[in-house]
Amino acid sequence: MPNLQELPRFRDGLSYLYVEQARIEQDAKAIACYHQDGKISVPASSLALLMLGPGTSISHAAIKVLADSGCLVNWVGEEMVRYYASGLGETRSSQNLLKQAETWANPQKRLQIVRHMYGMRFEEALDPRLSLQQIRGKEGVRVRTAYDRASKATGVPWHGRSYQRGQWGNTDPINRALSAGAACLYGVCHAAIVSAGFSPALGFIH
Repeated sequence: MPNLQELPRFRDGLSYLYVEQARIEQDAKAIACYHQDGKISVPASSLALLMLGPGTSISHAAIKVLADSGCLVNWVGEEMVRYYASGLGETRSSQNLLKQAETWANPQKRLQIVRHMYGMRFEEALDPRLSLQQIRGKEGVRVRTAYDRASKATGVPWHGRSYQRGQWGNTDPINRALSAGAACLYGVCHAAIVSAGFSPALGFIH
């Protein structure tokens, strides 16, 4: 291309698109979403992330067009809450993943990352002699204090964090709201980590 200014700017494209209850097929150099109300053409070259929700099917040809355009494809739950899997986007390089694995596998570097991450959560500096288990303990105290402070500030009764996966209805509405919010946040973080070329499986704190 003789003039690089002719290249489309990332901010001029579509940051993401969520689709559910539809069929996606190739449409020339783009893709088309077919649903009960008709057809919607989507320029794949300007799309950064396509999230496929429940009831969505996509053809092999459409996936190829998206891959050639550098669009990341994620398979997610209803309303983008859950995150199940992803295809390749522009982060096809393994550079970030290799750096993450190298740091994760080195106990000293891993602890440095943990201290840095926790250091952003505490007002005071962490004692360098604290172990990971002790830091986790301090984090637990900080979170419990934050819940108690929020309860007093808002007047919403708080009796402690209570959550059991198989007994959703046995907890109070506040705990259910926290669990639902956390599930949404996990899904967003999972998608962000993968889109940056890292692995959510290599955790530093947990």
